[in-house]
Amino acid sequence: MKRLATAILGGVLAFAAQGLSTASAQDYPNRPIQITVPWPPGAVDNYIRFMQPQMEKLLGKPLIIENKPGANGYLGTEQVMRAKPDGYTLLFNVTSSIVMGPLTSPDARFDVQKNFTPVTDVFVTPMVMVVRNNLPVQTLQEFLAYAKSNPNKLNFGSPGNGSIPHLLGETLNLAAGIKMTHVPYKGFSPGIQALISNELDMAFVASGTIQSQIIANRVRPLAIDAGQMAPGLAPVPDLSKTLPGFDTVPTIAALWAPAGTPKAIIDRLNAAAVAAVKAPETRAKIEDGGQVALGGTPEQTAERIAKTVEVSTRLVNAAKAAGVRFD
Repeated sequence: MKRLATAILGGVLAFAAQGLSTASAQDYPNRPIQITVPWPPGAVDNYIRFMQPQMEKLLGKPLIIENKPGANGYLGTEQVMRAKPDGYTLLFNVTSSIVMGPLTSPDARFDVQKNFTPVTDVFVTPMVMVVRNNLPVQTLQEFLAYAKSNPNKLNFGSPGNGSIPHLLGETLNLAAGIKMTHVPYKGFSPGIQALISNELDMAFVASGTIQSQIIANRVRPLAIDAGQMAPGLAPVPDLSKTLPGFDTVPTIAALWAPAGTPKAIIDRLNAAAVAAVKAPETRAKIEDGGQVALGGTPEQTAERIAKTVEVSTRLVNAAKAAGVRFD
């Protein structure tokens, strides 16, 4: 009898909790929504700010976008992970931090698939392989031949140890059978300046970041990790299709909520975010920067992130097995 009463009480409490969750989802949102961007102002946050007016119009409440940089994006990410899963604290981040971080750094104490629920993916950024202008190569094949005949004499840069450009450079080493030395910088800007001044040989750089330098003929593009170059730029080979053994890790920017956020709230947020991404003015701003606009369902986004985790894990493990250090 006591067990029966306990079971009934448990069922009543569960039903009541479900009712409260449904009710809170039905009147969502009833106050401003905070979106944390774990990076300094003026870069990643630009894109969620492009979406902000349309999302506020559809949700009927203000979005408070707050930059919380630090530790390669880990600090702000962990704060959102620990937030109440009620739809009022969201995260806008990129896979180079939220996926790659836990694979390469002990400081990243989160799991993108366990600790977060995706709202939507906003864009994917192709990574362009560029070289300094005075390097005596004009094509990808010439570069690979030059690197093979000059082992350990070429270097490649990245915005830091454990970053996606770092991983792509090491993957190119393994797939092409070449030996380049990694040079980590503190962010993309110093590495780009090193390329322009002919101090750095090669780097994988986000399309939107390097586009203006390519147009100005300050660096030479030889390949792209996957997909096509931005409109107006000369086509280059797709490494993922032309070099056997080379696989790429897409740099995806997405909007996440803490795990456990009710599906009804996720769906409401997704509808507003996708409408914002696909609005002509927002899409134009995203694609003008060299990105490819997405705007998938939560399920589609989860699939893309799962694939990114799978490929990233495989490539990181292969690089580590070859003696590469990411710390």
